[in-house]
Amino acid sequence: MKILIKLSAIVFLMTVVMGTASAQKLKFGHTNSQKLIDEMPETIQAKKTLEELTQKYTTRFKEMQAEYQKKATEFQENEQLAKASPEKWDDLTKEDKYSELMALQQRLQQYEGNVQQKINAKQVELLTPISEKVQKAIKEVAEAGGYIYIFDESTLLYFNKTLSTDVTEEIKKKLAAK
Repeated sequence: MKILIKLSAIVFLMTVVMGTASAQKLKFGHTNSQKLIDEMPETIQAKKTLEELTQKYTTRFKEMQAEYQKKATEFQENEQLAKASPEKWDDLTKEDKYSELMALQQRLQQYEGNVQQKINAKQVELLTPISEKVQKAIKEVAEAGGYIYIFDESTLLYFNKTLSTDVTEEIKKKLAAK
């Protein structure tokens, strides 16, 4: 639906522009902004930072899971002991161990949620400036080249590449100059 609205708006704007400026040559450009972002050294470094952060949190999560598993196994083994066994926990100890197990399970779930929030926040922090930098370079290329539009080919259903100029290399030069 979103793409359909964008496409309708583009068609409408192109119709208006074609009608009012039919005497002049219209310049259209295209690029793939996501590909530009993915190829930038800053993005590669940001992804490395995110992977390291994820690994750090994953290691801690695995430690917590191992602790939980150990306590759960201990609880199950004690449940299987005969009632007369001296190692069998009394009701109060059993309740305490069960509460401890449930608290640990809750901590695991809370930690997992917090980790996801931290990673998402770090991703936004690292990737937003990169995206803004690419958008600024696209705008500068558009203004310098006199383009009416620069389309992002990743969001279009169809466009005629023979009637549009690929401005990717110009944008890369602009990004490299910064």
